[in-house]
Amino acid sequence: MASQLNIINLALSHIAQTEITQVQLDAETTTVQVKETLRIWEFALKETLRAYNWGFAKTQEALVVTADYDPAVYTYAYVYPANCLAIRKVNVQTSIDETISGLYEKMYDSVKDLVRIVIDIEDAYIEYTYYVTTTSLFDGAFVVAFSYRLAAALAKPLNGDDNQAEDMKKVFEEAISEAKRHDAGSKHESHDANTKSNFVDARE
Repeated sequence: MASQLNIINLALSHIAQTEITQVQLDAETTTVQVKETLRIWEFALKETLRAYNWGFAKTQEALVVTADYDPAVYTYAYVYPANCLAIRKVNVQTSIDETISGLYEKMYDSVKDLVRIVIDIEDAYIEYTYYVTTTSLFDGAFVVAFSYRLAAALAKPLNGDDNQAEDMKKVFEEAISEAKRHDAGSKHESHDANTKSNFVDARE
């Protein structure tokens, strides 16, 4: 299980920077490494979570319909889940036998200043990537990818090196691609045979 300190020091090692201590991290601004890392931590974390449908951050739940927003060209409007970073699929029910063709969209509710999910599906369910911030839940592939995304963002402010930043970004993208390949190869055939699912990938 990786801690925030572990991940930060892994990222710093990618760009030949000195490791920090827990005391320095707790103080938040004692070193430039700490200051810069904490400045970009949330941004890099959200980007890495959005980049792939990570199993540890995947969740499914029933959407909550809202009656105070009229989507006009759609039948139903639903509350956008809190801490949802990326919608992966929307489905009509828990049964996996019925395929649906409807697609969702995200629309802005100017009255409530909120984003809604609109779709022609009643009692819709959603699968999405949750904004997980507990580092002990991160799996190994995610930790590696995330550390390179941090390194890419830190290379310029800490080393003044644009080329190094680009190199780290490329490794980050390769790490995401490797995670996708690993995931595709690890699915059970019995499970794949069942995915005549009513889940639909939809435009965001």
